[in-house]
Amino acid sequence: MTSLLDAEKLLSIEAEAGVLGSMMLERDCIPGVLAVVQAEDFGKPEHSVIFSALVELYSANAPTDAVALRTQLKMMNGLERIGGVEYIARILDSVPSAASVEYYARVVRDRRQYRDTLDALERMRAVLDEPLTVPEQVQRIQDIALGIDAGKPEREFFELSDHATKVVGALPDKQDVISTGFRSIDRIIGGVSPGDLVILAGRPAMGKSALALGFALNVAKSGKSIVFFSLEMTHKALIERAACALAGVNSQTLRTDKPPQEDFAKVCEQAFVLEKLNIVFHEGGLTPEKQRAFIKARKKTHGVDVVVVDYLQLMTAGQRTTNRVDEVTTISRKLKRLAIQEHVPVLALSQLNRQVESREHHRPRLSDLRDSGSIEQDADVVMLLHREDFYRRSESPETTAIDGTAELTIAKNRRGPTGVAKLVFVEEYCKFGELALQGTDIDQRK
Repeated sequence: MTSLLDAEKLLSIEAEAGVLGSMMLERDCIPGVLAVVQAEDFGKPEHSVIFSALVELYSANAPTDAVALRTQLKMMNGLERIGGVEYIARILDSVPSAASVEYYARVVRDRRQYRDTLDALERMRAVLDEPLTVPEQVQRIQDIALGIDAGKPEREFFELSDHATKVVGALPDKQDVISTGFRSIDRIIGGVSPGDLVILAGRPAMGKSALALGFALNVAKSGKSIVFFSLEMTHKALIERAACALAGVNSQTLRTDKPPQEDFAKVCEQAFVLEKLNIVFHEGGLTPEKQRAFIKARKKTHGVDVVVVDYLQLMTAGQRTTNRVDEVTTISRKLKRLAIQEHVPVLALSQLNRQVESREHHRPRLSDLRDSGSIEQDADVVMLLHREDFYRRSESPETTAIDGTAELTIAKNRRGPTGVAKLVFVEEYCKFGELALQGTDIDQRK
């Protein structure tokens, strides 16, 4: 049962009225209010309606006094819902001035977070009654806990006059920028940075996992720490692929009854190299919440510099959604939030839809991203992988016109140009490498 103290934490009618009354008394205080609270933060439905009406007036550059508010509420068919003009008058009477509006706004925000926390606790208790195993229950409870929104930071706006020299003065350092290890890619995107959500998309069998693994190995060799969430391949398969790729050995030869001794020795030698790299493969990160929980724990022991997710469409949102598009939208937004909150770049692999197959030259586009347009919106960088060799062989199995060329189209780059980075795919070793730098490895576009 909720105690009296809990009830006071659930809702503060006085603080909510203080925010609304201040917005009516002093229009200029509204930007500061909007930096702290939104309509859904108000616990009393009538207050949420009034707040929305005041924001509409402010956005239209109109007065926000009681007369203008009454007119706006009539237009919204909300005047009777909030208790008429008498209730507006009561709010105004309760607020002497707008001097304390920031305090009122923080109280409203804190009460919303408290309600969300209690709701999460109730959902955690309900999990104990579900027909799940104990480990499954623990995971569901962890997902709910990590899904609680901690709210906006105390400071989310920064005066240019206070921060311009600080930011620009730190630019030459570039310690936060991490190279992909592929020069043709870095020459377009400049590497990846903490907070970035980078999408690597392609049709099945294009080599997304191989390119992501190559990226992870390159970064780890530079001394960085990698968390690789593999939802499709086992850690054994990834380690075998990595060792064979580094050794220049076809993994199929190791699966024969009598693998060549020389090849086996080369792979074993590279296994010792791999043991020195700070990479952890995680096979169970199906939800963004579980991924974040592991990243937070890993940071304390080994550090985390880069996160790889293979791949997005195999994840679940960790909450009920009406359809798959909504679920992928939720996953995409949570991955972006994870990148920002944990201060790491996240490379997430993604499938493309089948429209690519019927297109001439089969080159992918941003619109081919599967299941949701939110992936494009949330990502800082979108890279589309294409190998024409794959289609040549599919359409003409006897063809000899196989040159290994791969194109990585940088279709979106929030901080710079787009373009096409040209790589070579060595199919025998399932690895990507650089083309010789002859001015043709990159097609940069503004």
